[in-house]
Amino acid sequence: MKKTLFIATLALGGMLAMSSCDSRQKLSDNIQGVWAGNPEEINDAGATRATATRMMEFTHTGNSGEGNVTLSAYVTVENTLPANDSIVTPLTVSASGTVSITGYYQAKDDDDLLLTLDASTLTVNVDPDAVQLNYNVLSQDSAPELTTLKPAATVLARQQMEQAARSLLLNINEIEDVKIHGNMLTCEIGHKDYTFRNESK
Repeated sequence: MKKTLFIATLALGGMLAMSSCDSRQKLSDNIQGVWAGNPEEINDAGATRATATRMMEFTHTGNSGEGNVTLSAYVTVENTLPANDSIVTPLTVSASGTVSITGYYQAKDDDDLLLTLDASTLTVNVDPDAVQLNYNVLSQDSAPELTTLKPAATVLARQQMEQAARSLLLNINEIEDVKIHGNMLTCEIGHKDYTFRNESK
């Protein structure tokens, strides 16, 4: 009798383990591809105004609910420079670029992902063509000033985007309550709800 109970317990445990493994693999399969979020305000980038659009890319590497992940964001920062001898009114400078970090994920269960991100892969790329100064507020004699303002604005934008990247990406170690409905994915990151659209389809 005891032997029969022991065998039954082992069988039940094996079935539960297989079910758990299947649910984790199903989540891993369903999240494959590139997912794009909605623009959001960033309050701790050090800029006058900053916005970011998150992206997540998942690529499974096996049948155990695991794979590689890349988290990125398209970031835009705006800064206001005070008036001086060359700038007759405050000057608005805007810049855009991308930030990203890579690592790997492991499905914890059927709707939660554990992330391990490699801080050394954090990259910040500022698009030089997307660094813009509001020319309308410059005096006619201020054109030479642009030569020095634009590189300085680019350096500042890069610093602010790096600060935004650390806030947006570095502290993520789990994506919770993942739900997929067609091309839409909803989840919770850092106790905040997000919605993403599948860009791979």
